[in-house]
Amino acid sequence: MRPLCLCQKWETGANRYIILVMVPRLDVVEEVKLSYEIPYLTGRGEVMDTLSVSINEERHGVGLSYALLECNEQHLNGLFPSEGIDSLAHTTKRIFQDLGMQAARIILQIWEYSPGTRLYSVEGRAPVNKQRDTVLVILTKTPFIYKFGYELVLWHQAVHAKDRWEHRFPTAHPMVDAGEWLDAMWHFSIDGRLEGWGKPHYTRSERLEEATRVFQETCPGTDLRGRVEELCHDLWGREVTFSQLLEIGKDLGLQPARSLFEAELQ
Repeated sequence: MRPLCLCQKWETGANRYIILVMVPRLDVVEEVKLSYEIPYLTGRGEVMDTLSVSINEERHGVGLSYALLECNEQHLNGLFPSEGIDSLAHTTKRIFQDLGMQAARIILQIWEYSPGTRLYSVEGRAPVNKQRDTVLVILTKTPFIYKFGYELVLWHQAVHAKDRWEHRFPTAHPMVDAGEWLDAMWHFSIDGRLEGWGKPHYTRSERLEEATRVFQETCPGTDLRGRVEELCHDLWGREVTFSQLLEIGKDLGLQPARSLFEAELQ
């Protein structure tokens, strides 16, 4: 059982005490081990197909996990106040319910931003485990989050998870990098659907700008702007699969990240 911190407070004008029960938010209440179809391959060839997540607290049926630079309660309360986390957990639960995803477990892992620690993209990640009963939403408190808002980022990541949940995409270890060009095309599909549902989303022009930059960097010296505009038109709002995006990439002479490429060959 978790230890409780009991504080007494005298209520002026009343002949009684108020007992405030304070539960430490950084205690590890549960360790959850998740497994994935596509492993992360380290530079030394090590295969990582599982991930252990420490659950610190639970709110609205969502497990909360914190990754902090300073692991103490005062730092946590200043960085992620209890009221804000409560609202964030409620929003996360509601979004997955709205998407019709009846996950047995939703875990929201929140990272403190550090320029020297960039394990995940600035948008976050939403990996689904191999058994497809648990979703792990990973967010980092970056300037990016403040610019676009938590709700927009949560909706975007939730649709990534929905595509994995419904077997259109494989489940991959959160450190697997799919490749920017594949993500750019996937974003056409995701934000187009969000737009059609009337949910927070990145605009078509924002995603077109992103994809144009990515393809120019991936294929220097090749003018693919016309092709990118065609892809945006064709994929916007359309459900796509991992295999379909790989085929488009192959037609353009592009290869996915090593982990994904080797998984496709199996």
